[in-house]
Amino acid sequence: MQKILKRVATAERVAAKRKATRDRLHFNKDRKEEEYGLKSQAHIVAHDIGRAKQAIRDDWRLGPLAPNSHTGEAAAQYGAISEIRYKNPTALRKEQKEARCAWLGGYKNLNLAAGDRVVLLHGPEKGRIGRVQDINHDDASVVVEGLNKSNIKLPSAFTADETSPSVLNIELPVPISGVRLVHPIFDPKTGITRDVIINQLVSRGFVHDRITGKAEWTRVVPGMNITIPWPKEEDKAVVDHKIDTLRIDAEERTFVPTLLRPPMPETVIDELRGKYSKFRTRHEPEYIERLEAQNQAVKDRVHLMDSMRSPLQELHRAERASKKKKGKPRLTLEMLEEIGKVIAKNRQRTLDAAGVSDAATQQTISHVPESSTESTAPPPPSV
Repeated sequence: MQKILKRVATAERVAAKRKATRDRLHFNKDRKEEEYGLKSQAHIVAHDIGRAKQAIRDDWRLGPLAPNSHTGEAAAQYGAISEIRYKNPTALRKEQKEARCAWLGGYKNLNLAAGDRVVLLHGPEKGRIGRVQDINHDDASVVVEGLNKSNIKLPSAFTADETSPSVLNIELPVPISGVRLVHPIFDPKTGITRDVIINQLVSRGFVHDRITGKAEWTRVVPGMNITIPWPKEEDKAVVDHKIDTLRIDAEERTFVPTLLRPPMPETVIDELRGKYSKFRTRHEPEYIERLEAQNQAVKDRVHLMDSMRSPLQELHRAERASKKKKGKPRLTLEMLEEIGKVIAKNRQRTLDAAGVSDAATQQTISHVPESSTESTAPPPPSV
């Protein structure tokens, strides 16, 4: 089983490394595409500005003799912008989104929804009020219904038919920082309800629904304690068809689980999960027992050579076992006497070979001074 766990850990480690490499390649590819889109957009903007400046210079210098650009095959697209300029080719970073949505209390809990009335702060239609049609969360921009319109050149694939228009007049996205919320507020001093531009909103009273996973909150004007209601969502029109299942049949409870039988066949589990996946860590008890038996067989095979011994090896093994049972041998008095005799005999032979008599050796030993057993007094403690 440990071998399988090691294999799973290795597979997970390799898969994580491959995923990191794949994510890095995708990130680099997306970054290159974003850089290419920004360069293309900047090039088209510079080209349009250059053509507009040249048209102004020609009109100033040449007057009636200035070339007429509103002719030819592209006459219908005169003054229209390219579809590349319609939308930002890159997604904004988190700090950029937070900066755009600072007046709404942050990007995470956006206090703006489709159907809100907003006023434009910039552009030729500054001060006009419209309803939010759509919110783009990638670049923190909104599309205001009927405002900030422009002509967009359609690609050639959409203008193959002569009757189809080559220019589309639609609303361009506006950054959230370029709009402000407009809401009618009652003035207690004058007793009149009028539209007021709200420059700051905060979130209050968060409620998280665990079942749906959605969060709800209230948007409040800070300092005034005024709650701004959310726009009402229109109910979607539901059309009944003949093939639709009746509600009484859909709500009928046709399955009642019991403790006597499983809710589904056991073979369905193997169909839903990867039975032979290399990332699997939970196995059936029978499979685990079979693996443990295989591991035990491998261990038993290693010790198989111990059971294949010759008679001589068996004899030596028995002798070692008997010696081990007896323990360490002890010297008797007779053994000690014999050892003393051997030592004395060897000592006399060694002295004779060296030419030294036994008396000289005894005299040398007698002149060795005895070691002093008196202990020296310890030094006085330092203060």
